[in-house]
Amino acid sequence: MGKIIALLTDFGLKDGYIAVMKGVIKSIAPNTDIIDITHDISPQNIDEAAYVLWTSYKYFPKSTIFVTVVDPGVGSNRKILMVKTKNYIFLAPDNGILKYIFAYQEVLKIYNLENKEYFLKNISNTFHGRDIFSPVAAYISKGIPLKNFGTETTPLTRPEYFLSLASVKNKSINGKILYIDRFGNIITNILIENNKYIDDIQYIEIGKTHVNHFYKYYSEARNSKIFGLVGSSNLLELAMRNQNAAKIYKVKIGTKIKVVLR
Repeated sequence: MGKIIALLTDFGLKDGYIAVMKGVIKSIAPNTDIIDITHDISPQNIDEAAYVLWTSYKYFPKSTIFVTVVDPGVGSNRKILMVKTKNYIFLAPDNGILKYIFAYQEVLKIYNLENKEYFLKNISNTFHGRDIFSPVAAYISKGIPLKNFGTETTPLTRPEYFLSLASVKNKSINGKILYIDRFGNIITNILIENNKYIDDIQYIEIGKTHVNHFYKYYSEARNSKIFGLVGSSNLLELAMRNQNAAKIYKVKIGTKIKVVLR
């Protein structure tokens, strides 16, 4: 079994972009295993990509190489980062995608990709996923030392941490919506590391709505009212049973919420 390269992009599946990236990887490193995390990130949505990467990476084998291409600045002078952590390697534009990785992983080295020896010969200004990310990932999987790809750098991306409900000292905490999944469940940046802490919540304020029903799982809800629960990533979620809560309440990523405690 070869090294694993995991792909996460906003390219979708209509066009040939993903197939081309895989073709480049396999041409250089034919024994590499490629796993698709998702290619349905909303176009140019860096926050969405950062969240999906954070919920995914920890379940992969050690030494997996993550290629994350959501890159509104493609072709500009923005850096392409190669990040070595204790267990993984991440390739991503320096645009915020790695903010949760920087917060919750032990980062050992950060390089700016510069050595064109490991890029494709002809580099476009619009498809660095093919011309830079894919060949570099392939060469990494073949054991090329990371220092060969560029120089160490300090990224513009800063760590971003979730807000822990257990550490709240006041009676309320202001958060935001991080992600909306395909079911319309609303995921927030409020971290609840122990389910018992949800009992401390009096209500959640989202727009003009007060959410004061809380359950352990979706089917426990017996009516059509919006409710709160702890999701699979230990983040506070808002949901409706068999309905799209995000559409009904007209919310989007970045919408502010307020959690009021008892």
